[in-house]
Amino acid sequence: MSGSKLDIFSAKGALVPKDVTPWQTFSGRGMTFCLQSYDWNHCACVSYLTMRAFFGLMKMETLICTPYAKDLPLLSYDYISAFGRKTLLVDIYDTQVAPADLSALQTIKEAYRDLRDKPKHPGWYNDLLLPPSVSKVGDTARLSALATEMMTAYIHLFATARDVDLTAKSARNSAYVEGLINDGPTYRVVSKMIGADAAKTVFRRFLFGTE
Repeated sequence: MSGSKLDIFSAKGALVPKDVTPWQTFSGRGMTFCLQSYDWNHCACVSYLTMRAFFGLMKMETLICTPYAKDLPLLSYDYISAFGRKTLLVDIYDTQVAPADLSALQTIKEAYRDLRDKPKHPGWYNDLLLPPSVSKVGDTARLSALATEMMTAYIHLFATARDVDLTAKSARNSAYVEGLINDGPTYRVVSKMIGADAAKTVFRRFLFGTE
């Protein structure tokens, strides 16, 4: 865990690991994935996934926070290093029952507006993106600082977030995850590597905690 964006979450609460056996590491199609999954503070599933390909010339770090007991949006962080190009995605998805005040996140986004935007690939899930979401390219230090500030501000929202009906929140989370299983690029890659049934388990149980 040390040295990853997971440290931001572990500093603010208990990360209780889930047994991800046998999917802690899986490989195929020239890629190797390593997976960790946690329950965080009895209110969110936090997962951490890394990928290496092309002999390390392409690397990806993904962290997903899926709140289930607080009415906050889902956060998905991706940092991609591909042949020298650095890309940061901090996607804030509307999986809320009722809207939350995300102005703190929007303020941070505005502070880094000088970083170049990266156009999003088309997808149905873009319709769920909330305004504070960022998609940027730039140097490692500034992208990392932006991600750290966004995650820290997001975690602070939990202190005042509304408790939420677990059934209603689960329905919102599951609708997003099932959408990815039906039509999501990462799910397609993983399902080709480990099979559709195993990929569904990885997504529902470990990446997003909806199962």
